[in-house]
Amino acid sequence: MEDKKLKIMMNSGRIKIFFYTRKKLVESIRNKGCEVIIGGYEKENEHLCTESGLKFAHIPFSRAGMNPFADMKVINKYRDYIRNEHIDIYHSYTAKPNIYGSIGAKKAGVDRIYPTVNGLGYAFTESGSGSLKFKLIRFITCRLYKKAFKCATKVFFQNHDDIDELVRRKLIPADKCVLIPGSGIDFDMFPYSKASCEPFVFLMATRMLVSKGVREYFEAARIVKKAHPEVIFQIAGALDSNPDGIREEELKSYTDDGTIEYLGFVDMTEALKKSSVFVLPSFYREGIPHAVLEAMGTGRAVITCSTPGCKETICDPDSTGKGTNGFLIPPKNSAVLAEKMMWMVEHPDEVIKMGDAGRKYAEDRFDAEKVNKLIMETMGIL
Repeated sequence: MEDKKLKIMMNSGRIKIFFYTRKKLVESIRNKGCEVIIGGYEKENEHLCTESGLKFAHIPFSRAGMNPFADMKVINKYRDYIRNEHIDIYHSYTAKPNIYGSIGAKKAGVDRIYPTVNGLGYAFTESGSGSLKFKLIRFITCRLYKKAFKCATKVFFQNHDDIDELVRRKLIPADKCVLIPGSGIDFDMFPYSKASCEPFVFLMATRMLVSKGVREYFEAARIVKKAHPEVIFQIAGALDSNPDGIREEELKSYTDDGTIEYLGFVDMTEALKKSSVFVLPSFYREGIPHAVLEAMGTGRAVITCSTPGCKETICDPDSTGKGTNGFLIPPKNSAVLAEKMMWMVEHPDEVIKMGDAGRKYAEDRFDAEKVNKLIMETMGIL
């Protein structure tokens, strides 16, 4: 009799982003003879699953909603689907799949549950910590995480700060935590190319959120443009309806005067090839930002913040924030960001060396093959 295939549900909510960052992990798991089911709320992207020969589980939920009755329905939907499909392993990304999916999987009798905390997000970002609404969101999030992590076998984290935060809050025991170096970079998707500094192009790619440092990038660009009007500043990514989102009229004020070129959705491989330096001045609680890994894989110097997740991407920073592959800067400081940008404009040969060092650092630490092997070993698939 043929052995039954191990059945794993991988659930991220946002299917398009999941396939973009973790397709290689899916392929590696399938190559081990497992059947993979992809869960998510983006029904419109189901074709990404079917085109790859994968079953899609539509689990709708509100990304921002906190209605306990609606959330209980989501838990029950996970439970029923996982039980009916006889899932052996549940593996998830992002807050709600981690929380509701893990609880639902446990209720369905699954004993191999592996959520991934790819950043603690808004509930642990200090920018809004004084408001009553923020405190309530953090309180509820902590309670839910504690319940979900009780259900988990192991929990993957992308940086030490997130582990320390949740262990300190007694939301998870330290022995359940597994540190992985982000989601890894696929060097086939982001091959190396030597940085060009003529013209000098700064590129930022992100969701258009205040906490991602978009406003600091805009302000720094205006400062640099006064001294170096020839320098180009680009930003890629979608406007976001989130209360933390940059409004269209604010973006327009910077594009209309020529400070910023707004690219919208673009092929990041091509955008990075045309760039000189990648910038992400985020003070959002990142895991390890994948956009920075893409830039490092391509061979681009990086400027980012000394905040959890982001600081992992700069190799050997000194007391000034200068590392072998770029700069760490304090959060919410457009003046320091502008200063580091001007240094890079005035030292193009150093920028190319930093980009080369970033590629080597990515190969040594953030290779997707290494990350995927660690994930699969932990889940008992290898």
